[in-house]
Amino acid sequence: MDTDISDLSSLTVIVPITLFTLISFVQHVIGTVTRESIFIWRSEERSGLEKLEDLFRKADQSNSAFSIIKTISLASAVINCYFIFYQPSENQLTSYDFGRISLIAISALIVLGVLETMAKVAGRHSGPRVAVRIYRIAIFIGTTLRPITRSQERLIEISTVEEDPSDISENSNIAMQMDDEGEPLEEHEVRMIRGVFQLDKTVVREIMIPRVDMITADISTPINDVVDIMIREGHSKIPIYRNETDQIEGIAHSMDILGQIRSAESNNNSELKEFLRPVLFIPESKTLEFLLTDFQDKRMQMAIVIDEYGGVSGLVTVEDLVEEIVGELHDEFDTRDLGIREVEKNEFYMDASIAIDEIALSIGVSFEGEGFDTIGGFVLHELGKIPSPGDAFSYNNLSIEVISTVGRRLREIKILKT
Repeated sequence: MDTDISDLSSLTVIVPITLFTLISFVQHVIGTVTRESIFIWRSEERSGLEKLEDLFRKADQSNSAFSIIKTISLASAVINCYFIFYQPSENQLTSYDFGRISLIAISALIVLGVLETMAKVAGRHSGPRVAVRIYRIAIFIGTTLRPITRSQERLIEISTVEEDPSDISENSNIAMQMDDEGEPLEEHEVRMIRGVFQLDKTVVREIMIPRVDMITADISTPINDVVDIMIREGHSKIPIYRNETDQIEGIAHSMDILGQIRSAESNNNSELKEFLRPVLFIPESKTLEFLLTDFQDKRMQMAIVIDEYGGVSGLVTVEDLVEEIVGELHDEFDTRDLGIREVEKNEFYMDASIAIDEIALSIGVSFEGEGFDTIGGFVLHELGKIPSPGDAFSYNNLSIEVISTVGRRLREIKILKT
């Protein structure tokens, strides 16, 4: 009987220590999933890349859950050690034998510290290869303890409520506008720094050229007609589809086509499909950080964006990505003036495709609601119908009017601040 009790008492120490060690191992394995490791896996085209990217995105959530389990295991191990080795009687519980308690606690911490170090070495040595295998375990733990970690985050937010977030933002902006020597940075340098910091937060859907604006051609189009399209639209690369836009076959490059036409060995009967390059398909939710890596790895400059149903949602180019960092780039083929124009005081004209956040920052207004990214989408949301020139409505202290449309699409909008 005493042996059974002794074995049970031992288990109350062994189980928390084992759990502490295993969770430490998992935590350090997940810690090896970095941007660099994801880059290597992508370049080597290994399986499990999606799992690594998901672990990287949810690293903070997982670490919070792991810390909770380790804290509980640590406390349980120390308390159980105390009652096993000290075994106080009822009248001894109030004696506070600090010497023995401290000795037991320190011994337990030393053991757990050694196990933590061993788990760290083993986890770092295992690397992303093991991270892919324990993906389900890590996600399960993070998801199961999410209510607790979310409450923990809210408590932290409440405890820091005295610090004005606007002051933090302002201080960050001030710091960003100074170099290492305290000298002010140029405006374009500040914009570039902000753009780089946003790469891992901005998704492709926010910067892509929408499907209705894509310049494409059917695969049966004669080569000379494709050249005419490129010249007329000012594009050196256009997607080629078969029967419908959702069936993109490849990308036609002007360099390939013009080189063949110029060649003395050119065959006038050549078909467009002979000049197509592979297509890079990406989801709307991919961040610009990973998109940039894809462009670099695959040496491509254009990607077709796919929605959740597998249909073509739009396209994105290297130029779109660069503009997100350095601002708008215009070449000799740009014919219309993009942006927001203040023709009179508090009277603004703008292209309907401009991002709603950009307008809010530029003219000092705010828009509420979901399901739209552009001012055109906001107008459609408020009107609830296909707009026509002259349609107008009021929103807070704004008077918004549709100036022009192209078919069913909005083209230009006027906003008057009253």
